[in-house]
Amino acid sequence: MKKTAKERLKTLIEDVVKDDPKITGIEEKDIVVLPTLKEEFGEFYTNIAFRMKNKFPSPMEAAEYIKTNILKLNPPCIKKIEVKNGFLNFFLSDEFYLKLISEIANGNTSSLKPPPVNKKFLIEFVSANPTGPLTIAHGRQAAFGEALARILKYAGADVTKEYYINNAGRQIKLLGESLRARYLQLKGIDCPIPESGYEGEYLIEIAKKVPCKDIDFESFAAENILDDIRADLKKFGVSFDRWVSELEFFRTGMVDKLLKHLEEKGFIYSAEGSKWFKSSLCGDEKDRVVVKSDGSYTYLASDIAYHKDKIERGYDLLVNIVGPDHHGYIPRLKAVAEVLGFNPENLNFIIVQLTTLYRGKEKLSMSTRKGQFISLKQLMDEVGPDASKFFFIFRKADSHLDFDLELAKKQSIENPIYYLQYAYVRMKHIIEFAKEKGMETGSADLSLLKEQEELSLTKYISKFPDTIEAVVKSYGIHLLAEYLLDIAKLFHSYYHKHRVVSEDKKLSSARLVLTHALLTVFSLSLNLLNISLPERM
Repeated sequence: MKKTAKERLKTLIEDVVKDDPKITGIEEKDIVVLPTLKEEFGEFYTNIAFRMKNKFPSPMEAAEYIKTNILKLNPPCIKKIEVKNGFLNFFLSDEFYLKLISEIANGNTSSLKPPPVNKKFLIEFVSANPTGPLTIAHGRQAAFGEALARILKYAGADVTKEYYINNAGRQIKLLGESLRARYLQLKGIDCPIPESGYEGEYLIEIAKKVPCKDIDFESFAAENILDDIRADLKKFGVSFDRWVSELEFFRTGMVDKLLKHLEEKGFIYSAEGSKWFKSSLCGDEKDRVVVKSDGSYTYLASDIAYHKDKIERGYDLLVNIVGPDHHGYIPRLKAVAEVLGFNPENLNFIIVQLTTLYRGKEKLSMSTRKGQFISLKQLMDEVGPDASKFFFIFRKADSHLDFDLELAKKQSIENPIYYLQYAYVRMKHIIEFAKEKGMETGSADLSLLKEQEELSLTKYISKFPDTIEAVVKSYGIHLLAEYLLDIAKLFHSYYHKHRVVSEDKKLSSARLVLTHALLTVFSLSLNLLNISLPERM
């Protein structure tokens, strides 16, 4: 695998400092190269000079020393190095970028790969109770989880996607009672929905399928709703490697065995008629009930069993993607991980904030229990899966999202998903048009790419692996969405200013290489974000 620009620069710094007697005590972890925020400061910078302040009178002198020794190596990827306030700013050569796009356009995409992530991830997401249709909140978690899994896999990680079916406990009991009431109502019997039950009309449709009054209403309702959830996720382009049933942990006796084991180890005790988990020993603010005084189990009881099951399957990192209502639940599950012998730092939670729907300026009110909400299926039917997914992920997961249905349906550049897919189709059309004209790109002279927009596009292409690396480190899917919007904006501007295919065949060939490279990066990015690649717009 080829090194990225950032890795090459880091290697150059390592080569300069490793055998220099004037520079001691610098370890590999001390050498950090980062992308600059402004083009005027080059493409990358390092603060290595500040790590050498004990060896030189000032960071400025240390930086100048490093600069001189790097330039002595005459690296072809560097145009110049500037020292600014002790920082070294690197400007890469046009030749470096042009060679990069030539390789990508000709099918060698190894330079688009970030440093490999050789770890096993388990990502659990959506995990909605099978008590009703998937909501837009679940949709945002689904879009995020699928995109994260795809990006981690692209970066070399071993990733398993998992859905935990919460099909035990009081909510499922209420669901069964609510379905029974709906069934009897269809038979002309006056039977009210139980207090705190489920009032949504979706249960009427399920009640019509009930074969007789003697069925297990809980199981029948949960299984039918789960079938609908699976179908909605499939339409949304989201799949899972494994579906885990909460009920199975009770049926196999795993919950009781584990609670008994933890009680013997002193992590569970009895008080006030209930059984408590000593989560306060591991950083939680207080101990938590696992078995109530009436003998029923809390969610934590089965979650302990589920996380033991996760840990025993040998993952390096466990990622739980949850809604904001789970925020207070994080410390107790971290405590569970620690008690079970798993490093709690490797149990990561991503809080996906809620979404407010608007139709233009009108805010839509929703209540899941009363059945007054727009389901994920309804959202997809109205604006399409692609618009739904992109609107869900192009904001930070922990930021509240305002979703404008009218904007998501617009066939104009105001709509970001239209803007992106239109850029993709435009690139494809240019390449198809060039083929019809018999134009080749094989022996293109890329030194003809001199326009500022062209050079900016080549630089943006080179930023792709750094963007992926940033997503991997922060789980910030929005970073790739923002990158894609930026590159689309640059491309649209370039297209309007300069003809790609013209009477100048040599220049056209060079610009077609750039367009091929752009199309490669664009289609790869859209695939990672789980957005479809349209043939026409």
